[in-house]
Amino acid sequence: MSQGVIARRYAKALIKLAEKGQELEKTGECFSEIALAYQDSAELREVLSDPKVSTELKQSVLKAVLKKLKAPALVDTFSRYLLSKRRIALLPSIESAFNLLLQDKLGRIEARVTVAHELPNATVAKLEKSISEYSGKDVAISITIDPAIIGGIVTRIGSVVIDGSIHTQLNQIRQTIIRG
Repeated sequence: MSQGVIARRYAKALIKLAEKGQELEKTGECFSEIALAYQDSAELREVLSDPKVSTELKQSVLKAVLKKLKAPALVDTFSRYLLSKRRIALLPSIESAFNLLLQDKLGRIEARVTVAHELPNATVAKLEKSISEYSGKDVAISITIDPAIIGGIVTRIGSVVIDGSIHTQLNQIRQTIIRG
């Protein structure tokens, strides 16, 4: 079984538990903090993943991290469970899957937009409204500026990419000319 499938299963379990306690957003925020701490700290990853380190030491290190981040009981218990099942290395993958499920539950979606130059606020508002109507969800847009696309816009909504860049259009014309 792939790690992505396993991570999604754990994420689904955590989202169900958070729904029961009506702590979806709080759980998501704290779980993201823990995953970020795990990802950013090579020492923490090494200690929690090393089979030579005793389980007691791993538990105490994780407990200290959770206490410092003021993790709610659900996140604390879930993180310790991952450690006990030797799945702590999946923490970033589980967090990513959890956030996708959480955004879906809350009726939100993230759109990543790439443009050649800075967009005026009015254009960003129109784009946000259009994407919201297209997806049927509230949209959070993150804009990246990439002069290589020459002009136009490339929008990524989940796994869907809408490429309206001049760079891509020129490549398509070039391929048409090459094929004859």
